[in-house]
Amino acid sequence: MDTKKHYKMYKSNKNWFYAAITTVAVAVGLVAGGHVAQADTVSPDTIAQTTAVSSAATSTATSAASSQQQSAASQTSAAAPAWQPADANLNGQQAQSAADQKNYGNLDNFSIADGKLTVSGWNASNQDANYQDHYLIVYDQTQGKELGRQAVTNLQRNDVQKVYPGVYNAQYSGFNNTFDLDMTPYLNDSLQIISRYSNGTNGEAQYFDKWFGPINLGKEQKANSIDSVKQTANGLQVTGWMADDASATKPYAYLILLKDGKELTRSRVQLTDRADVAKVKGTIYNSLHSGFNTTLNVDQALLSGNLQILMRFTDDANGNGNYSDQYSKTYTSNTGYVDGYTLNNNTIHYTGWHAATNANGMNHQFIIVLDANNHELYRTELTGNQKNISRNDVANVYSWIANANQSGFSVNIPVQANMQHKEIRILHRYSSSADGNSQYVDFTSGNYSINSGWQGDYYYDPVTGQKATGQKVINGVTYQFDANGKLQSKQQNAVNRALSMHGVPYVWGGNTPAGFDCSGLVQWAYGLSARTTYQQQALGAHHYDVANAPLGALLFFGSDTTPGHVAISLGNGTYVHAPQPGQTVTVASQRWYAPSFYVVL
Repeated sequence: MDTKKHYKMYKSNKNWFYAAITTVAVAVGLVAGGHVAQADTVSPDTIAQTTAVSSAATSTATSAASSQQQSAASQTSAAAPAWQPADANLNGQQAQSAADQKNYGNLDNFSIADGKLTVSGWNASNQDANYQDHYLIVYDQTQGKELGRQAVTNLQRNDVQKVYPGVYNAQYSGFNNTFDLDMTPYLNDSLQIISRYSNGTNGEAQYFDKWFGPINLGKEQKANSIDSVKQTANGLQVTGWMADDASATKPYAYLILLKDGKELTRSRVQLTDRADVAKVKGTIYNSLHSGFNTTLNVDQALLSGNLQILMRFTDDANGNGNYSDQYSKTYTSNTGYVDGYTLNNNTIHYTGWHAATNANGMNHQFIIVLDANNHELYRTELTGNQKNISRNDVANVYSWIANANQSGFSVNIPVQANMQHKEIRILHRYSSSADGNSQYVDFTSGNYSINSGWQGDYYYDPVTGQKATGQKVINGVTYQFDANGKLQSKQQNAVNRALSMHGVPYVWGGNTPAGFDCSGLVQWAYGLSARTTYQQQALGAHHYDVANAPLGALLFFGSDTTPGHVAISLGNGTYVHAPQPGQTVTVASQRWYAPSFYVVL
């Protein structure tokens, strides 16, 4: 039997003292040659990634457990004073080793936002009671060496104590340390942080380790955000941030303005601190120094097409050489929207907005009406309250376009004789010339019909505005018109027959003037052999532009193969049909009950 004397720290008032304690070592718990042999051996599963060793066995942080790559020469920083619990209630607290031998901890966060390595987390174990000095060690798994170590001033972690109330140092288990290391050589490496409790100088002698999971820096991470783009007299003012691991070897930062993928201008930027970025992108190298606020100088007349901001880190002072690029979203330079188009008798009320980056200096605005062949039909210059209407809603979305907040227009367009029965498009134009024919930028609407297409029994060609006569193929269907353009054939006859039955009651299965169901009325009006809606839908091709259904077309309601109802089109958005039991043959509108498709017989 041997005896062992060791020392326990305790606190009296503001002073710390050491008390000598003598223990007896029996065969199952020996101290010999500087090695510690514990009677209660803890299984590897219980203390995974932890190691307790003696300095007589090893003198470095990482050689005690080769299976965990713990071998390297120490690269140390000056040791801080040994940790002392801030809570006097911990004085004399004994480790509950018999109850809990586990080594708890978590690496909450790591950051290389300022080019250095900052780590935070916590580590607590009842076994730490024998090791009063706390150190953090950075170990490079890839290169197999220790990069540095620091003494820790433990931080209060009430959250940890709440979860582990019986663990010796849980309340004061926190750490937040920054290592003054240039991380450039290690950005492609896998690092591990070791939390060490020791009773020797600089973390040697006897110690107890916890190895946290690897920090994998080699992800070639990058991120960016364009916070704002604003058009100024000199070009585009751009604010935001850009961060990239590649900036470690490519220190020159550039913003490059692209037009349809080609460079317009570039500007070298001096990046500023963005603590908000570092907080959320701390794993990207130097993300703290990522902010920019610069103007990309360019002639505003060149601001057309699709614009884009390219953010570049390069090893060349002129912005070329080897580089790593990131791209912003695409910014349109010319956009607009039609808020309202109303044709009332012979007047079109037309409202909307048009914003363009290259419209500065274009003080004339025009409304121009074109036909389907791009022939001009009408033009008027906007004046007074017809133009430059305040549109803050547009400016909120298109903040990079200078005139977005005054981009609105509202005008009444008289329908000219040359517009009648045609399909038209309407242009809003900014121009620097009084006649609007030079230096201009346009926004073009979609297509609008001025009484074109089917108008009752007549059809007007949307391109020419001419009334169809004779035989004409429309949407793949052949029609016959008389000399005055009126639709002829069985369609008109069938419509007339069906309308003559107005007021006849609905009778299920009926197909005579005594009573009709829907398909019975169609069969009788056309003189068909096909009796059911299923048979009648198969009499021709299915067309889905139901608003354009011509006179006499069969309108079907429901699916293509099993429609549930059929009616006869009157060619103007209305139809005649036998609705349902209890009702009579009547005329209805597509506005109330819209068909799914139609068939032309």
